[in-house]
Amino acid sequence: MRGTDLNMIERPYDGCGKCLLGVRRLSRMKLATSSPERQREDVLTAAASVGGHIIGWADDWEVSGATDPMTRPKLGPWLRDERGPYDGLVAAAVDRLGRNVVDCLNTGYKMRDEGKLLVTYG
Repeated sequence: MRGTDLNMIERPYDGCGKCLLGVRRLSRMKLATSSPERQREDVLTAAASVGGHIIGWADDWEVSGATDPMTRPKLGPWLRDERGPYDGLVAAAVDRLGRNVVDCLNTGYKMRDEGKLLVTYG
């Protein structure tokens, strides 16, 4: 998918069943390997690979991976259904969703139980 116009993958919620929330997180903004730009590209590529599009971003910058996804400042309100409809989450990698297996599994089970998608690039 790289090399395509990934900007076309961002558009409002339309009820198509593949309206995805882009999830990005960095503990420290200085981390070059997981830069916001790199995560954005990976999220857009992953969304395109499943025929989805990004309706919004839950960007938790300067937030530790040890923070429970449900209480993260930007992602938490979406997971608690306080931000509007969405059909799933897409992240650059599993470790952007949570630091440990329990957090990632809990988020995955929540998505499954609600009939939502969970997509990662790597």
